[in-house]
Amino acid sequence: EGGKVIKSESSGWNYGYGRYIVIDHGNGIETLYGHNNIVKVSVGDSVRKGQLIALMGNTGRVFGRTGIHLHFEVRINGRKVNPYNYFK
Repeated sequence: EGGKVIKSESSGWNYGYGRYIVIDHGNGIETLYGHNNIVKVSVGDSVRKGQLIALMGNTGRVFGRTGIHLHFEVRINGRKVNPYNYFK
């Protein structure tokens, strides 16, 4: 869903997330997208569903055979929850 970018880190380790983005969707819901190669949005940007926000990568804490991938989190009121329960 659309929302507002509240965090956009385009360099560094960042707690193992590497280059990452956090989007606030309102009502206490946030999503995090980590390990990106290139971040395409900045803090304060409004984004819409389906918009390109980053290119996948392997930055941060990526080991072994995981290779290039996206780390995706859903947080509700600051608590990590299973995304499967919200995106069926």
